[in-house]
Amino acid sequence: MNALEKWVDLFLTVVLLFLFPLLYYGSGKTVSEAILAGQAGKNFLKRISTAGEITLPVWQEMEVALERYGCRKVELQRERDLFEPADLSGTVAEYTYTEDTGVIKKELGENGYYRLLYGDRLKLILYCSEIPTVYVTFVRAGESNR
Repeated sequence: MNALEKWVDLFLTVVLLFLFPLLYYGSGKTVSEAILAGQAGKNFLKRISTAGEITLPVWQEMEVALERYGCRKVELQRERDLFEPADLSGTVAEYTYTEDTGVIKKELGENGYYRLLYGDRLKLILYCSEIPTVYVTFVRAGESNR
């Protein structure tokens, strides 16, 4: 064996023994952060869907937990279906009203809470490592819209 072959063998040994495990660990860490952020998001949705409102401390707690797991961007949408008269003949149409994170955060800042109605759809979108993950639930408590 000449000196060049020995250096190549040594280089490949270093790559195989040290760099590949580091790459594997890095990808595993990203996956586990995404899983933990998803659990924090699901816990948040479960908490607000059974309480019937979003309070400022609960929102801040969710933001801190998601920040800890590397989730930089969060979107929350509230969708509400209402049946309203469509015209004067008595026909009824179903309309879907949506409020996004900006409106929700504005009301949280002003009032300290954001009320939800029974049957509202909540959609939480988490962006961990620039990959969106969507969680959807319905509000199970709160004021009735009937």
